[in-house]
Order: sequence, then C-alpha cells, then structure tokens
Amino acid sequence: MFKLGAASVCGAIAALTAIVAGLLSDARLQIVLGRAFCSFIVSGVVVYIAIFLFDRLGYASIIRDFEENWKNGEADEAKAEDDTHGGNEELENSDVEETPQEDFVSAEDGGFTPLQADELRHVATDQEE
Repeated sequence: MFKLGAASVCGAIAALTAIVAGLLSDARLQIVLGRAFCSFIVSGVVVYIAIFLFDRLGYASIIRDFEENWKNGEADEAKAEDDTHGGNEELENSDVEETPQEDFVSAEDGGFTPLQADELRHVATDQEE
C-alpha cells in the first residue's frame, strides 16, 4: 500500500508541475492535460519500480535495522549516564573541580603547531640588487 501511495503522490506532484508549466507557456488546454497525464503515469511508474527494487534488494531492512540500533544506542547511553550518576544529587551539585585537559596536541604527537619566524627556512634568490 505504501508503494502505491508514494507513487501516486509523486505522480500528482509531477502532474501539477506539468500543468503549471503548460499554463505559464500559454499552451492549449488539451496539450497541458495530456502532458500532465503522461507525467503522472511515468513518474508514478518510476517511483513504484524504485520502491519495489529498494524493498526487494533489502535496503529497507538495512535502514530499519540502523534506526533500531540508533534508538537502542541512545537508550543505552541514557541508562549508562543514569548509572554513573547513581541518582545521587550530591555528586551533581558538589564543587569538585576536574583537571582540564590540554586543548592542543604537541608537535611530537603529529598535531598542529603554529610556525615561528626563526623556524622558517629562507631561500636565496639569484636577483642582483
């Protein structure tokens, strides 16, 4: 039922687009209606075939599984967050300071460091002054 509904909605959108384009180009009403009917049929068939192949090849189940895993992951994260706090409000309101981590990575670790003027390599040119 979803396939037919999606195909008919896409076909209706295509038909309305063809009608508007035909009316703006001052075409005869018979031509506009013929083009609208053809665009409705063609786009409906294309969308129906695409959804049929999408479902047949199993991509729909892959997306459904991904969405379920995503929701389960969010639920697990919320549960783990509740477990770490243990529902104890004293820990949440305490003034315990955490040590801040360094925001940058040193050059030895392959991180970015800005260039210094004395670190630049100068190249001599052959220009006469």
